[in-house]
Amino acid sequence: MTDNEIKMAEWLKRGFYAKKKLETIELLLKQCKENAEGLTRSQSFNDSGQSDTRINTAENKLLKLAETEQQYTNEKNRLLKISAEISDAISQLHNDDLEAVLIHRYLLFHTVEQTAELLNYSDGTIKRKHKKAIKKLCEQFAEQGEKL
Repeated sequence: MTDNEIKMAEWLKRGFYAKKKLETIELLLKQCKENAEGLTRSQSFNDSGQSDTRINTAENKLLKLAETEQQYTNEKNRLLKISAEISDAISQLHNDDLEAVLIHRYLLFHTVEQTAELLNYSDGTIKRKHKKAIKKLCEQFAEQGEKL
């Protein structure tokens, strides 16, 4: 692979990394929600005589929840934008077979083996088609004067 082809493959992988980050933030969000729900349950039983420390702790946990929800929303929007960019680039191939390979690899995040099985090709065929698609995308980006 040439340097440009390697850069193209890395550019296409952005969606995978953004999805992993979103999944991680989603786990953090779940934990923050559980913490906030625990506060709500414990406060509903005993509202009187709370110390400032307990109120500050509750407030901090709720602020963390709100912050994490915003981070999740931002990351979700980022993933949607990246996915749209990748999808647009893939559609420029104007070759259904090559597009299918790249969709499986960079939008559905399937492995070479999974892609081969789903498309009824051998692993070697998927690798060849993948390389051909990447090369073709690089050529199209170069023709359009786009940089990665």
